[in-house]
Amino acid sequence: MLKAYKYRLYPNREQRVLIEKHFGCTRFVYNWALGLQNDYYKANGKSLSRGAIQSQLVAMKKTADYEWLKEVNSQSLLNALLNVHTAFTNFFKARAKFPRFKSKKIPQRSYQCPQHCTVNFEQGLINLPKLKGIKAVFSREFVGKIKTVTVSKTATGQYYASLLVDNKETLPTPTTIEPSLTLGIDLGINHLLNFSDGSKVDNPRHLAKASQRLAIQQKIFARKQAASKGYQKQKRVVARIHEKVRNSRLDLQHKITHRLIHENQATSYALEDLAVKNMVKNRKLAKSISDVGWGQFVTLLTYKASWYGKNILKVNRFFASSKVCSHCQHKLDKLPLSERDWTCLRCYTHHDRDLNASINIRQQALADLAGLASV
Repeated sequence: MLKAYKYRLYPNREQRVLIEKHFGCTRFVYNWALGLQNDYYKANGKSLSRGAIQSQLVAMKKTADYEWLKEVNSQSLLNALLNVHTAFTNFFKARAKFPRFKSKKIPQRSYQCPQHCTVNFEQGLINLPKLKGIKAVFSREFVGKIKTVTVSKTATGQYYASLLVDNKETLPTPTTIEPSLTLGIDLGINHLLNFSDGSKVDNPRHLAKASQRLAIQQKIFARKQAASKGYQKQKRVVARIHEKVRNSRLDLQHKITHRLIHENQATSYALEDLAVKNMVKNRKLAKSISDVGWGQFVTLLTYKASWYGKNILKVNRFFASSKVCSHCQHKLDKLPLSERDWTCLRCYTHHDRDLNASINIRQQALADLAGLASV
């Protein structure tokens, strides 16, 4: 089983300089390899192999003009070539857009070390190729073999190390799906989560709460001269607000998913297969949808469920969970988003829109599992 552990780094001045060199060199190699692939494809109608590009990189490092590439870890440069290969593979398999060049103006940066990385929990140090003894804060320890280490820098200037560890464990076999232990979950905006047992989780609206402070700081930022020190300083102030919002959202979702997996008796969770990328195209709801972070929540719940042998059931995204009566299965012709509750015209049951949707999601997931026709 592979697990990732993320720790805050506190490099000294010399280490920060070398880390920045790694960021710059890996970005240069990525852009160089991407340009090489584009030119070769235009001229020959096919792409270069990884081995051919790697041979050119090795030869280029031996020239006087590119000796500075030897100052960084060679495996990190080869990993940049692998990223180019992966980007093209994903594009040709319709999993991603065409690869783009990396800009040095983007403040978030990262590079990977696939080999020769060690940690010292007692002394609080991480050792990387070319970088020994970086101070780190270990919030938790792990046992296993380190596969890769990704060193990253946020827009606010904070350094992190994400360690991918193989702990030699195997994923447990998923438990048997039982209707009595299946929980339906409806993702919403007014309430972040609506459960089929009647409970709800309020939407904290992290971005909305920070919007006034963010607007003030962005107005100050807009008035700065692009080449001034004040511009860079104010840019970090704005980035710090966005980072706090993002961290608050992630922290809450980790706590909710932990509670669902460990403190809830349910062994299966039914969710809608939402197309979030399509939903954010609605300009009236895009900001609110992005603020709740539905995609991130589903990702966290899915991998935590797999760790503990629990099941995630997905319902078709076109299933009308809100418009169907969970009592008699009568379906409304239309139900505006502004109507938060409604009464069934056939059985006269009064429904809370979100609670009814979560019950329908649970019922439909179990029906799909049994091979029954959808409502």
